[in-house]
Amino acid sequence: MKYLILPALLLVALLGTVRLMADTVEFTDGTKMDNCFVRDEGVRYLIWENWTDVGSTKMKVVPRSQVKSWKKIRDDKWDEHPKLPDLSVTFIEMNPKLAGLHGLINYDDPTGRMIPKGAKTMVDVGERGWMHPEEIVKNLKLKYEPGETITLTAHVRNVGFDTAKPFEYIWLIDGKQIGSGKCTKSLKEMEEATFPIKWKWEDGFHTATFKIKTEQPEIANINNEATDPLWGLSFSFVVSNGKAKAWHQVRSAVGTFSFEDYYRWHVDLMNVLFANSIWPSAPEGIKARVRLDRIVYTDGDPTEAQAALVQPDGIRYDQGNWTWTDSEEEMRTGKFQLPSKDWYTGTEWSLPHELGHQLGIADWYWIDYNGTDYHVWQDNGEPITHFELHPNQMMHWHGPNLYGEVDANYLNETWNKPRGYFADYYFAIPKENYIKVVDVNGNPIPYARVEMYQRGTLVDPAGAPMVDQGVIYFPVVEDGNFEIPCSRTPVIIGMTDKDGMMHLPNRPVAPVKTLNGYERRPNPFGNMNVMGNRGELLTKVTKESKPAWFMLEIYDFNIAWFRGQKDKFIYTLKTPFGGTDSPQAPIRVKAEYVKTSDNQIDKDHVKITWEAAPVAHERQYIEGVIGYRVYRRIGSMTLNDRPWFPVATLGPNERECIIDLKQYPEDTYWYSGTNRFAVSSIGQLSKESELIEALPVLPPAR
Repeated sequence: MKYLILPALLLVALLGTVRLMADTVEFTDGTKMDNCFVRDEGVRYLIWENWTDVGSTKMKVVPRSQVKSWKKIRDDKWDEHPKLPDLSVTFIEMNPKLAGLHGLINYDDPTGRMIPKGAKTMVDVGERGWMHPEEIVKNLKLKYEPGETITLTAHVRNVGFDTAKPFEYIWLIDGKQIGSGKCTKSLKEMEEATFPIKWKWEDGFHTATFKIKTEQPEIANINNEATDPLWGLSFSFVVSNGKAKAWHQVRSAVGTFSFEDYYRWHVDLMNVLFANSIWPSAPEGIKARVRLDRIVYTDGDPTEAQAALVQPDGIRYDQGNWTWTDSEEEMRTGKFQLPSKDWYTGTEWSLPHELGHQLGIADWYWIDYNGTDYHVWQDNGEPITHFELHPNQMMHWHGPNLYGEVDANYLNETWNKPRGYFADYYFAIPKENYIKVVDVNGNPIPYARVEMYQRGTLVDPAGAPMVDQGVIYFPVVEDGNFEIPCSRTPVIIGMTDKDGMMHLPNRPVAPVKTLNGYERRPNPFGNMNVMGNRGELLTKVTKESKPAWFMLEIYDFNIAWFRGQKDKFIYTLKTPFGGTDSPQAPIRVKAEYVKTSDNQIDKDHVKITWEAAPVAHERQYIEGVIGYRVYRRIGSMTLNDRPWFPVATLGPNERECIIDLKQYPEDTYWYSGTNRFAVSSIGQLSKESELIEALPVLPPAR
């Protein structure tokens, strides 16, 4: 008699009596995939095409741009426990460990300086420490030496629901086998075994792989192998045994019943995002990597276990930690709460963001600014607001996003440095900085008045104004309070020169240098703090009593630095003002909501009307009008946040235009949905006049 031998996962599927509800994916080419299982990795989707593939390495990899939408459906069968083992390589530990600086960078200085401090092995060098932190940490182990013996220890746990039989394994470095062995004991449910190997350290970008070799049926095989970047920055995780056991009761997005597999995947996911965070100044993405170096389990309070990671010398030997805390009720009752099924079967996008903080990257949403009642728009009195210029990045919106260009460069420049500093990349500002103010046609505006109001500052009433290249700047109060809105009075006052340029003064700072090599030098923002509050200059440009508001954001100055403009950076501000080559602007511009045939207000359509200006000089070709352009702007943000966008171009005899408000760029309009409209005249060579603005108003009653 012949027997049919089925793969374990297929056997489970055939024995099942209930059909599993599964996901649906709609692709951009119009095709559709039903009854599949999707995992979101930001730049791509990993799709198990059927139930038999769940938990296996057999996945369809689909770029995100090829997926129009997908719907996740996981019913109760998803969490049913197969009576099978499941061997998982939960993490690979490396010893000896390198010192980290978390909790050892002191920020108490009122000017925002930082300095390593607090560990027994650190050397007190007095005031020299501000500029020479390397002397403070000279006794710490911060790197490996070539030829140094490293011990790698693979941790394997049976996260299935039946005893796992003995198995073989191999070790590989850069894909080449360096060792092998056999686990001769059986592993019961949730039992762990460890497998060490020694290796001589080599500088460079090397990987270590531990691979389980077994023929026994398992719930999954996606977790039979782990590959770590040996140059990766090490994370430690702390979790209670109770919470890990609670996770063992449910099947996560990884297809296994394992806390370790789910959260190790998120560490690997960070590396996927690093590799894909490609920018003009980071054309090969981020070369830094992260790895899970150890998981600490505790029967007590996880916060106490986290504190115990600090060794007697005052050092915590990791480059980042994440601890899953338990509530008092959980610790008292032993009943541990899990997130919702939708959560554990999806991607926990908050974790790559939070672990980014562990690497020293700040929240870019600190740059978001909801304004004050003393800097307002003239037409409706709304506060002038600002939204970080590039919000679609990991450290602003979480996922599914890449790490932004500044963050990519920071990690590229500091991939081999101890973590503990926070956002010292804010110090990466070009030596000399200018604004260039231009009109609607891109031509310079000479002799425009410029006033800059800085967030996180109060102008010091006792301070004397100073001058740098003809630009006045004022001292600010240095009391360590950076969480205040833009200053009521300007910190910088100046005027553009004949070429529309104005030098931004290098305001004095309390100098400091970090181990990462970033130095706070005199710069337009003065004493920058690590949260970035002071990294905004609300800028008012006035021409002939007409103001235009902009927000200079430190992000752009950092980008200039990382793109190679370390000596000089010019920040161009495009105003809606006209210039010497502009035709005559239209007059009496109005905007009103359209009324329907039954006399109702149509809030989706606005009619813009205008009149032509009287002819000033007959047949003068500069002033002549050959058409009109209608513009729209949404929100209360500044002109470089949400610039004017054209909605219609019309001939010279037109005097009205109806705008469909449902059509607009899919940008972020966070603080306000205020619509503004403007009309410009078009002259020869497509030169435009200044934009004449109007807010929409209700039409008059009939």
